[in-house]
This record gives sequence, C-alpha cells and structure tokens, in this order.
Amino acid sequence: MEENIYSFVYDAKAAEKEFAKIGMHRLVLAMLSGVRPEADFDGCLVYEGMSPQDVENTVCIGTRGPGAGRVQEKLIEAFENKSVPVLQVFEGGPEVRQAIAKAAGGEWKEPA
Repeated sequence: MEENIYSFVYDAKAAEKEFAKIGMHRLVLAMLSGVRPEADFDGCLVYEGMSPQDVENTVCIGTRGPGAGRVQEKLIEAFENKSVPVLQVFEGGPEVRQAIAKAAGGEWKEPA
C-alpha cells in the first residue's frame, strides 16, 4: 500500500516576525489547534523535514498517512490566515526530521 505524503514550505523569516520566539514546533502546534482531526485522519503524522529551498529562510512541513492531503490543505489555510506565506506546495515530501503531532482519537497528540 502506498503511503500518502504531502508537504509545503513556508517563509521562516515572515513567521518569526508574526510569531516572535515561539519556534517552528510550537508554531505548527498552534496552527494545528484550529484543525480538528476527523476520524479518518487517525494515524496522520505532521512533521518537519529538510526544506528543498533556502534552508536558512524556509521550513518544510510534511503530512504523512491517512487524510494527509486534507490536513496539508487545512494547515496551509491556517498559515496563510495568520500572514505566514506558504512559498511552495508539494505532493510527496522529505523524510521526517522532527515529528510534531499525530492524529489519534479526534485529537492531535505528541508522537510516540
């Protein structure tokens, strides 16, 4: 079975201006707080991976597993609504560098 993987790159400098000193991990968790995991998202992992663009000024966030495409869409919408530019969107993505959250039982939980 092929695993669904999606990713996007956001502007880290713009995020830092809008959300000073909270860091990538907490920023993504804050964005996820507005994304209620649907039942068919169970097992979807949200993670940070190596950015394919300017690694000093961008961050790549991946979604992998059930509902990954829809989770990606909702995260992109959340970032854009908070004035954090999403620079590029991908079908596929990098390897997991840092796991951020996993959908389980209708909640986002810290990955085991």
